[in-house]
Amino acid sequence: MGYVTRRNRTIATAFLLPTVAVLFLTTIYPMLYALYLSFRNYDLAKPFIPRIFVGLANYSEVLTSDTFLHSLLITFKLMAMTLVVQFVLGVAMALLVTQRLPGMAVIRTLLLIPMMISPVIVGLVWLFLYFPELGYLNYFLGMVGIDPIPWITSTQWSLTAIAIADIWQWTPFVMMGTAAALQSLSPEPYEAARIDGNSSVDVFLYVTLPQLRPVLISLLFLRAIDAFKIYDIIYVLTKGGPGDATETIALYIYRQSFTFWRMGVGAAASFVSLIVISVLITLFFKSMQKSAAAR
Repeated sequence: MGYVTRRNRTIATAFLLPTVAVLFLTTIYPMLYALYLSFRNYDLAKPFIPRIFVGLANYSEVLTSDTFLHSLLITFKLMAMTLVVQFVLGVAMALLVTQRLPGMAVIRTLLLIPMMISPVIVGLVWLFLYFPELGYLNYFLGMVGIDPIPWITSTQWSLTAIAIADIWQWTPFVMMGTAAALQSLSPEPYEAARIDGNSSVDVFLYVTLPQLRPVLISLLFLRAIDAFKIYDIIYVLTKGGPGDATETIALYIYRQSFTFWRMGVGAAASFVSLIVISVLITLFFKSMQKSAAAR
C-alpha cells in the first residue's frame, strides 16, 4: 500500500512539475522582476547603466502624478460607460435569443462573432468607420441630415468612440453567459407567477432577475477586470489622444515604460493599478457577502 502511495505521488509530481515550471517562468518570475524594477531607476534607453535602488521614489512619483490620477479617472469613466450598456443590452439580447423562434440559432451564432475577433482588428474596423472625412459612420449620419462627428479627433467624443467599440465587441459575452443561465432556470417559479396573474415585467423583475443575480455578478466581475486593463482598441483608435483624453492606466504604463523608457516608474504604476483593482475586488466581494447575509 505504501509503495502504491509513493508511486502515485511520484507520478503526480512528474505531471505537476512542468506546469509549475511554466507558471513560474511566464507569470511569477516576470511579476517578481517587475517588483524589483519598481524600486530601481532603470532607463531602458541606457540598459548598461547600473539600476540604482531608489526606494519608494517611483511609487511616490506615480501617486502624486496628475497624469496618473487623470488616467485612473479615465479608466473608471470608460468602465462605467461600457459595463452599464453591455449589461443592459446583453440581458435584453439574451432574453431575445432564448426564445424559440425560427432562425434563432443562426442569429445567436452571428451575434457571437465580435467577441471572437482580435481587439486590434476590432480597433481597425472601427477606425475605418470613425474616419473623419471618409468614414462610413459620418456618411450614414449625413444621409439623415446629421453633421459629421469628430469621433476620434475630439476630446469630447473620443472616449465615447472607444466605449462604442468595446460595447460592440463584448456585449455578446454578457449575452452568452446570461442566455446559458436563462436556459438552466427552474420552470416552477414561472408557472406559479403565471397562475398568480403577474405581468411579464413583474416576472422578469421578481422571478428571473433574482435567479440571474449570481451569474450577472460573475460576468460583471470578469468584465470589470477586463475593462480596467483595456489597451489594444485604444492604442489603435486614438493612442491615448487627443491630448490625454483617452489615456487609461494601461496606456499610462505603456508610455512610461516604452515611450519615456522609464521602466521603474512603469513597473511602480503597474503595481499601484494592481493594488487598486485588488481593493475594488475585495470591497465588491465583501459587499456581496453582506448582501447575501442580509437576505
